[in-house]
Amino acid sequence: MLVCYLDDSGKDPQSRITNIGGYIAREDEWKAFESEVEPYFSEFRVKILHASDLHGTRGEFKGWRVLRKHAFVARIFQVMSRHVPLGLAAGAVKETYKKRAKERGRKRTVTAYTFCFNLLIDWILTDVRIGKEANTDGVCFKLESGHENNRELEKQFYDIRQRHKLEHALRSICFVPKDNCRAIQIADLIAFYSRRHGAVLESVQGDQRSKISPGTMLNIMKERIPHRTYVGTDFGPNAPGSRFFSGA
Repeated sequence: MLVCYLDDSGKDPQSRITNIGGYIAREDEWKAFESEVEPYFSEFRVKILHASDLHGTRGEFKGWRVLRKHAFVARIFQVMSRHVPLGLAAGAVKETYKKRAKERGRKRTVTAYTFCFNLLIDWILTDVRIGKEANTDGVCFKLESGHENNRELEKQFYDIRQRHKLEHALRSICFVPKDNCRAIQIADLIAFYSRRHGAVLESVQGDQRSKISPGTMLNIMKERIPHRTYVGTDFGPNAPGSRFFSGA
């Protein structure tokens, strides 16, 4: 069975974009990853990887130079490249999403957070690299606990599973704390950095976006592992979005 670890970024009011990102691999590959990557966490003396702390040089990363940060993440993704076939991140501009939901006049519309999760489900089941395996062997989703909309997201997962008769493909969903495993901490990395990059791109004109570099950290992440990413900038039957740094 495949296991997809996901984390969120951007739920604070200051963030224009909400984002969910993470990685998917087979159960046995995740076990191998956890075992192989742990020595590097010990070497760099990191107990729990929080992407915001790493970026802001706070907490366990206080005093770290940029090159040390890059070296740490590069070691992690070197291990990941042997076990993880795909990274994913989906985001949405929060205010635009709320505005379009209100305009449509529906009694109930899921939050932007759950909208992003729904998009990831669709990607996983239809992706050329993992879609067949997901439909045949099934997927278990593990998200970080604590988000205020996790209950809504969980309900949506089971609604989709029942409505489309996907019980075999969409096996289960659960919520785990940040210290549960390294996989959920790595999901935090892609959720955090892809949201930041998406926010930068959405602040400039479309023809200027190709000139914006993802930055060294994202380049390290996508160097060996393909990533599929998207930010919804408008919503509706013909609404556009913005793709960025995709390895797909």
